[in-house]
Amino acid sequence: MRLKMSQDQFAIAGGVKKRAQVNYENGIRCPDGHYLSGISQCGADINYIITGIKNLSQVTAAVGEFSIMEISEKINQYDKNDYIAIPHFDIKVAAGSGALNEYENELKPLSFRRDWLTKRRLSPGNLVIVDVTGDSMEPFLKNNDLVLVDRSQINIGNGQTYVIRLDGHLLLKNLELLPRGVVQVSSFNTGFPSYTVDFEDAAMDIAIIGRVVASMHEW
Repeated sequence: MRLKMSQDQFAIAGGVKKRAQVNYENGIRCPDGHYLSGISQCGADINYIITGIKNLSQVTAAVGEFSIMEISEKINQYDKNDYIAIPHFDIKVAAGSGALNEYENELKPLSFRRDWLTKRRLSPGNLVIVDVTGDSMEPFLKNNDLVLVDRSQINIGNGQTYVIRLDGHLLLKNLELLPRGVVQVSSFNTGFPSYTVDFEDAAMDIAIIGRVVASMHEW
């Protein structure tokens, strides 16, 4: 990187959290004018970031003489159809013993690129973002990570990770289908023993909420 700045330093310069910086770099979200203005003071080439063109005369010919804020607003306006907002709920899914949630408050949504979702055959209407709590899914999923859950995928694919409801608790676990409707529930963290659950037991409060299709981790 030309400026030799870390993600933490860029986030501070732009006045955002590191998670936002990571999302900018991965194309999940678009930076706003305040962020671009902040990193420009550190020497970042805003014209190149926005347009992909390093020559200032080419930039002027392409977009006219606008301020950084105006350019950012125009780019965001042009590209808004390329991004889809996915709802983020204040729900904890436990990578551990289980999280009981009585309330579901909707937080600020996160935006994903439309082509990224299309490539993975994910329908936005089926997707929701929730928070991870606990350490049973480490090292792949850590406490306070975010996971993208596809609620349409409720059929068990062996070795895949799901959000499930078990006796009123929301769990984040790997599932493996065994004979006679029995399901093995396991964790990535070997310190948490696996166990089996009979999905055909009508007396149990159990359901698959959806499959985890992506995760976001803040270093």
